[in-house]
Amino acid sequence: MSMPLPIDVVVLASSEAGLHWVRTVSGLKKPGVSPRYLMATIERSDKFPSFSSIDPAGIGFWIALDQPSKLKCQETVARLQSDTQYSRGFYDVHLPDPVVVATDMADLQRIVDDVWEAFCATS
Repeated sequence: MSMPLPIDVVVLASSEAGLHWVRTVSGLKKPGVSPRYLMATIERSDKFPSFSSIDPAGIGFWIALDQPSKLKCQETVARLQSDTQYSRGFYDVHLPDPVVVATDMADLQRIVDDVWEAFCATS
């Protein structure tokens, strides 16, 4: 068995308050080789990086927690996809929609589980 392909995942909320419940989802922090999750906000936050500080070219999957975040992620992915050199590699197959929306903890848990399965499938 070979090593899974790395993937960086952004979990984006409009504000810091939108990320508080996210920490209770299992699988966001696994030891060893695993997907890397970055919590970020559109608005300025003291606890989380801002969306503007993220290098979008290094992100393989986007999880939006509200409508403004979804729009921001979709705009970013559309801009990236307009570059013919851009590719998410095998994640284009295993996670075909690069932007998903989680409206509650159950949604987010399902998405994190899907990311884990895709991660494992790339090895």
